[in-house]
Amino acid sequence: MQKKLYIVRHGQTLFNKKNRIQGWCDSPLTKLGHRQAKATKEYFEKRGVVFDKACCSTLHRTEETLKDITDLDYSRYDALKEFNYGLLEGESTDLACPKKDDLNTYYVQFGGETPKQVEDRVEKAIRTIMEEDDAKSILIVMHGSNSFRFANRVEPSKARKMRKFNNCIIYEYEYEDGHFDLKQVIDEHVKDLKEEEDA
Repeated sequence: MQKKLYIVRHGQTLFNKKNRIQGWCDSPLTKLGHRQAKATKEYFEKRGVVFDKACCSTLHRTEETLKDITDLDYSRYDALKEFNYGLLEGESTDLACPKKDDLNTYYVQFGGETPKQVEDRVEKAIRTIMEEDDAKSILIVMHGSNSFRFANRVEPSKARKMRKFNNCIIYEYEYEDGHFDLKQVIDEHVKDLKEEEDA
């Protein structure tokens, strides 16, 4: 059975605005973050996208975003949480991994995860979500790093070419017989929303 999967990054949070590393720690959406989520809802509505099922991580920022997008009941999955940055959680983003080549080991020294660990747990959770019932159009709200890590696991060449960084970006997939086909990564609905409007 062919299904559609839409993975949405949460809206802007207080830690995003303050340039703090935000993994398993949490902070609320800003006013701009809520506007981004509502713009995401409008994007789906204008295109006639109707969800049969909605899921998010156990971090509150994804729940806030999901509730701005849909009124559906939803399920929360611990395995959909963001990359764990260990003792660097809550610190300035200036302390984030300085070189992409070091990503496989950098956060481990602070008690954090490797990219493979993130990809393993997120992929397992998403495959469960896709196969546990007959829902044909599924919304998952999660996080920036793990959204990319999942795309990198299932469609690595496309993921690197399509990568975008905005809050509330949408990864659109088609899913059939265990295969994920990344169709597009969408930010047109949020790229003109400016942070200075949040005052």
